[in-house]
Amino acid sequence: MEATVQRIGLIAGAGEVPVYFARKAKSQGLHVFSVGLSDAIAQSLEPHVEKGFSINIGQPGKMKKVLEAEGIQGLVIMGKVEKSMVFKLQMLDLQALKMVKSFKTHQDKSIMLSIIREIEKEGGTVLDQKKLLPELFPEKGVLTRKKPSDKVLQDIEFGLPVARRMADDEIGQTIVVKNQTVIAVEAVEGTDKTVSRGCELANGGCTVVKVSRTQQDYRFDAPGVGPHTVELMIAGKASALAVEADRVMVIERERTVDMANRAGLSIVAV
Repeated sequence: MEATVQRIGLIAGAGEVPVYFARKAKSQGLHVFSVGLSDAIAQSLEPHVEKGFSINIGQPGKMKKVLEAEGIQGLVIMGKVEKSMVFKLQMLDLQALKMVKSFKTHQDKSIMLSIIREIEKEGGTVLDQKKLLPELFPEKGVLTRKKPSDKVLQDIEFGLPVARRMADDEIGQTIVVKNQTVIAVEAVEGTDKTVSRGCELANGGCTVVKVSRTQQDYRFDAPGVGPHTVELMIAGKASALAVEADRVMVIERERTVDMANRAGLSIVAV
């Protein structure tokens, strides 16, 4: 992290990444002030931040006000902004109402880019997650003891281009494949439900493929997997997890890989 940035604002969506970042920043003596996009997110961050707030995504003006009051030097946007949040926008403030009129679509990407533009217009800096957390992005290779079988490798080879098309079309970044057939595609329901549904439909023995967009903007969206992903795969009797090397995060890698090893799952960065 940049030595000049000591007071960091964290706008936090769902998932394990915001908590990981807050813990890491605190261990390095940095002061983190968080805005959780829900009460549950705010509560999960509370032990690791200097001060925390719960503000929904429809109130960017309020976010700006509370972070400015804390003298923030750099801003980080982490965690998943679930698409379902976008369809539940309530109590929009004036700044949000102006932004909504400018939206080309109501995709999560469109909303977050609009927020970033507003922040930068006011002279703020939004930091790149990939530069802040490089240790979370694995290089190519098998991460687990168990190597993927030939059948799994065929499913990965089949699934990667499909997953990339889905990601670039703003549909989702995760698919479930079995016997070179797409079983499930992530959409509004999010990754967890996609994995569970795909495993159930496949009756186990499937491969989960997670990718990034070709033009992924790591200032606000870094796709990732972690222990919870593996838990769902174990419960669904999946065979393997494939992530795009250097572009998809593996959170709590040691724990994630250990869980996979004990369950006989393969994890591979491709």
